[in-house]
Amino acid sequence: MRIAVISDIHSNMEAFSAVMADIAIAGVDQVVSLGDNIGYGPEPEQVILALKRQRIFSVMGNHERALVDENFLRPFNPQAKKALMINRQLMSQASIDYLSTLPLFLVHHGARFVHGAPPDLVDRYIFKEKTTCLLHTMDALKEKICFVGHTHELMVYEMVPGGVKKKNFTKSRVFLAKEYKYIINTGSVGQPRDGYNEANYVVWDSVENTIEPRFVSYDIPKVIRKMKKAGIPIQYALLLKKAGNRY
Repeated sequence: MRIAVISDIHSNMEAFSAVMADIAIAGVDQVVSLGDNIGYGPEPEQVILALKRQRIFSVMGNHERALVDENFLRPFNPQAKKALMINRQLMSQASIDYLSTLPLFLVHHGARFVHGAPPDLVDRYIFKEKTTCLLHTMDALKEKICFVGHTHELMVYEMVPGGVKKKNFTKSRVFLAKEYKYIINTGSVGQPRDGYNEANYVVWDSVENTIEPRFVSYDIPKVIRKMKKAGIPIQYALLLKKAGNRY
């Protein structure tokens, strides 16, 4: 089974469309989204409709949670709040209702999928978790692999006896040892923060026990024009073109 794990689309329909085109030729059996499908970008309604149309399973991210529960909105900085409120205005009530039904986590094919950190946290950054906490949490889970988003970065956390090994995998596949447990940080489709400005996602091969990062170019200037037209704070447009290409 080959599963494409996407995360943090952030209302960037241009990036999402490019990624889905790449997924179509990657020999993937299923697609799972780790949430934050909305926020920051200019086309939340289009992204949600595409997720539903293509029957992509999704968990709830902190931006979805903040949209439907103002208690989660309070910690957002003013620019992120403004972008999310603009997103709300651009969405139909049906799409908002759909977001409110998203689960905090999913379990498919022996793996756990959650936005922030296991077991079911939407707003916790995995890199802020203490090693002892990570080991205890993963030891308590039945699943050997947990996929997380939220950080917009690619990273592998390998749970080994007595500690955690971190592996950057922006350039190649990583083989997963059957005797260890893993947390896979999957990057971002709509707003990568890994030093490159291509949309990225991960393909997990449950038979070969590998994860592979995939990078996809898209029309960034077109997205920036849409963001400016929608009134999205300029800093989020600048983030899209800030990083360089991998080549």
